[in-house]
Amino acid sequence: MSGFRFGVLSTGATCGPGGWPAFARRVEDQGWSVLQVPQHFSVPSVPPLPALATAAAATSGLTVGTLVLDNETGHPAVVARDAAWLAAATGGRFELGIGAGWLAADHTMLGHPFREPAERVDRLGEALALIRGCWAGRTSFAGTHYVLEDLPEGAATATPPRLLVGGGGRRVLDLAARHADVVGIAPDMRSGRIGRAAARTTGREQVTAKAARIREVAAARGATVELHMSITGIHDRADTARIDRLADSFGVEPGEVPRLPSVLVGDTAEIADELRRRRDETGVSYLTVNETLLERMAPVVAELAGT
Repeated sequence: MSGFRFGVLSTGATCGPGGWPAFARRVEDQGWSVLQVPQHFSVPSVPPLPALATAAAATSGLTVGTLVLDNETGHPAVVARDAAWLAAATGGRFELGIGAGWLAADHTMLGHPFREPAERVDRLGEALALIRGCWAGRTSFAGTHYVLEDLPEGAATATPPRLLVGGGGRRVLDLAARHADVVGIAPDMRSGRIGRAAARTTGREQVTAKAARIREVAAARGATVELHMSITGIHDRADTARIDRLADSFGVEPGEVPRLPSVLVGDTAEIADELRRRRDETGVSYLTVNETLLERMAPVVAELAGT
């Protein structure tokens, strides 16, 4: 059974005094495992790779990672090279997270086509093969979507990072199970927007089934993968109005809300007990919260991290 790891996802919006380096040190001092940055061009944010390099330089043991890069916005050989360099420069403390690219606005604002979900997943699958190939020393690649010719030897092989691939649909999760070290179980965002339809793909039964499928596919290649999820909110049991709204969004009874895999309800002890139960049921041991929940989640991190 994997020990708990906890990540905090930050756009740099809540750094406070001392700016980004001081924020990274606070995350490390509180016992968090990973500081993560998303990649969304349509949302104000620090730039992922420069910000993560800065955070790693400001800390001594904190892992830094992307959650996640959008495969549609760069050539995978460039991603492979930059990720390997950053992993080497940080002493192995960089984790590359990448996905198919779900947010339509990130594409249209750059004049890029927002391709159909099936094509985005096809392109991600080819990109993952190319990235792994580059890390293994491959210098050329000829695919349907990507071409690589005569990459200089050693350009992307310095220190291959841990690879996290996230998604919500079966095809992308199968790809993740075949290629990644960490599989992120996310809502199914094929529509390109957040809503009830996406929320209802992360219910208790759905996540349990997805986790079992991921383990099965990973086992076929002789691998054991770490399972990751993002927590969307932490709520008090007494806030019945909020609990009722969540129940409606997820299509469950209010009494089931505390057991939803992407939601936490209760005090520190209750949340810690629930996360242990979820890990036993699904295998999910790596959890990320938004920076706005940093202080609320810190006591849980102190109790569970590494156990």
